[in-house]
Amino acid sequence: MSVRAICLCFCMLLLTSCSRSERKNPLQPAPAGAKVFSIAFSSQRDGNSEIYVMNSDSTDQERLTTDPANDDRPDWSPDGRKIAFESSRDGNAEIYVMDSDSTNQVRLTDNLSADTHPRWSPDGTKIAFVSERDGNAEIYVMNADGTNPIDISNNPGPDEWPSWSPDGSRIAFQSYRDYATDIYVMNADGTNQTPLTYSRSWAAAALAPRVLMFRATRPDWSPDGSKIAFVSLGGDAEINVMSVNGGPRTALTPYLDYNTDPAWSPDGSRIAFTSYRDGNPEIYVMNADGTHQTRLTNDPGVDDAPSWKPAR
Repeated sequence: MSVRAICLCFCMLLLTSCSRSERKNPLQPAPAGAKVFSIAFSSQRDGNSEIYVMNSDSTDQERLTTDPANDDRPDWSPDGRKIAFESSRDGNAEIYVMDSDSTNQVRLTDNLSADTHPRWSPDGTKIAFVSERDGNAEIYVMNADGTNPIDISNNPGPDEWPSWSPDGSRIAFQSYRDYATDIYVMNADGTNQTPLTYSRSWAAAALAPRVLMFRATRPDWSPDGSKIAFVSLGGDAEINVMSVNGGPRTALTPYLDYNTDPAWSPDGSRIAFTSYRDGNPEIYVMNADGTHQTRLTNDPGVDDAPSWKPAR
C-alpha cells in the first residue's frame, strides 16, 4: 500500500470515531400507505432465542416457538404456510420446519456438526443451508423434506449465508477466499462461482465509498432479481445495495453503527434489518433507498434475523 493510501485510510478511520449521536440518522415515520406484511424474527426477550412474528408496522408481536434451547434464523416458505429455522434443542444446531402457526415442528437435518441458516428455494421444493459436517462451513441444498443434502459450494474456506435468486437459478453467498470475505454468486448446482465484491483490494486502495470495507457479508437478493443487499464491515457494519453483476454499491446506513441482516420486502419497496444503534439489537425497516428508517421492536432482549412473509 502506498503512503498516500495509508494516510487516506487513517483519515477515514478517524472520521469513524466521531460521536454516533452527531451522525445518527433520526428516525422518520413510515411512509403513508405502505403495505403491511408479516415479518418473522428471532428474539431473546423471554430469556433465550425464540421465533416471533409481527406485522411490518410493528403491531401484533407474537411468540411462535417455546423451547429451552435456542430457535433462530427463521425463513418463510414461498407459499407462506411454513417457516424453516435453526434450533439447538437436540444438542447442536439443526434445521427444523414448522407450520406458520407454530404447529408440526419437524427436524430436517440430523448431524453431529452444526446445520444453520435455512433458505427456501423460490419454488418451495428445496432448502439451502450451511453445514459444517465436512470440516468447515459449506453451502448445502436439500429437498424440502430434508432428503438428499448435497454440498454445492465445496471450497476449503467457509461459505455461508445463502440467498436464492428469484428465479431459483443462482445462489448468492459469502465466502472467505484469498484472505478476505466477499459476496459470491453461483449456479444453483454450485457451478460458476464468481466474486461480486473485492473487499480486500478495496480496503487496501481506500476506494470504498463512505466507509472502508474489509469484509462483505450476508447477501439478500431483491425480489425483482436486479439487486443484492449486503453488509460491509469496516469501521462499522452497514447495509449496502449493489447490482447483481457486482456493480457500484450504495451505502444505505452510513451512520457509524452496527447494522446487519438485510431482508427485502416481497414487493421490493423496503428492507428490514437489525441495528445496534439504540444500545442493543432491534429490528428496523427502511425504504429501499435508505430513507424512513423506523424501529419496529423495542425491548431489552436481542431482536434480529428478520424474514418477510411472501406476498400471496
